[in-house]
Amino acid sequence: MDRDIRALQIVSVLVATIIVIVVLRGALGIDNNTKVGSNDKETTSLLKLDNPEKITGEDIQNLDEILATVSNETYIDQSKLLTADNQKANLEINKGVGHQVSDDTKKDETNYKSSYDFSEKMYPYRAMLNSSEANAYDQIYEGITQLKESISLSAEINTDQIKNVMLAVFCDHPELFYIDTKYNYNYTSTKKVIAVSPEYNSTAANLITSRQKFYQAVAEIINEAQGLKTDIEKEQLVYKRIQEICTYVNDSDMNQSAYSVMVNKQSVCAGYSRAFQYILQQLNIPCYFCLGVVGSGNHAWNIVFIDGNYYNVDLSWDDALSELTNGTSYTYFNISDTAISLDHARRDLSLKLPECKNTLKTE
Repeated sequence: MDRDIRALQIVSVLVATIIVIVVLRGALGIDNNTKVGSNDKETTSLLKLDNPEKITGEDIQNLDEILATVSNETYIDQSKLLTADNQKANLEINKGVGHQVSDDTKKDETNYKSSYDFSEKMYPYRAMLNSSEANAYDQIYEGITQLKESISLSAEINTDQIKNVMLAVFCDHPELFYIDTKYNYNYTSTKKVIAVSPEYNSTAANLITSRQKFYQAVAEIINEAQGLKTDIEKEQLVYKRIQEICTYVNDSDMNQSAYSVMVNKQSVCAGYSRAFQYILQQLNIPCYFCLGVVGSGNHAWNIVFIDGNYYNVDLSWDDALSELTNGTSYTYFNISDTAISLDHARRDLSLKLPECKNTLKTE
């Protein structure tokens, strides 16, 4: 292992050195047929620099940056990436249907004060909202936990803002497995949104039993992970266990929820990502639900914060690779934006999530 790393470092330095030499030769006006030691007058004139600052570092890429780029690229084996015919993308983007109501419709005139303390570290989407939007977010979250059919809003938000508010609630809270991705909202002639009506799935009919099943399945993994020392060990265990218990099925029931993974054992990208997010949250490891697109459509994956760095994680695609290889895959585990951009791109509010600059090599 040490010998391989040393060999990789030597190759990286050699590549970087070649790049620097090429840049210097270009700056000096030297082509491949020029002999630096020649006495030819033409050659001597080529060595005269129009801009001496060209070799002081202004236009030459920093060697450390070159080495970092080379090192980062070596951590993603493109031959192991999921091929286009095996790539699956089944994320349903939250969709709201608006209904204009009379301006005389009764509104919530109370001065709502939230009792929640949603930290930016664990709930980044709420932090992307302004104060009125965040207030609406809290009211909607509270109403969903109480299974309200209609949630009256006192916060001042309009029809242009409701999409991001609902998106933030859905993305921050995988524990709300009992809601679907569709919702309705009422608004007045001034475009003010006065009420939101979530759509609940079948687990809401007997939520106490549904929660017991969900928490029991989650607890088995959490209890095992808590016995490990480091966050990376815990993360890797959760990653492996979800691959073991769940199968990717396109038309699986409630597949946008964490419940579909932990209880039904069948899901799609959104379910995998929300289950992974929820368990890591319970282990106090920041983990975010990331909205994006791939060649075949809308897709979801995660961003995790481990040992001071942010990484991309695509559990559902690694599970697809695992099924092809009959083993546990870590191809899409803790990789950089550069690496994942080979076949992924963020969308919507997820564009504002932290940048993932590094890839963490996993054996």
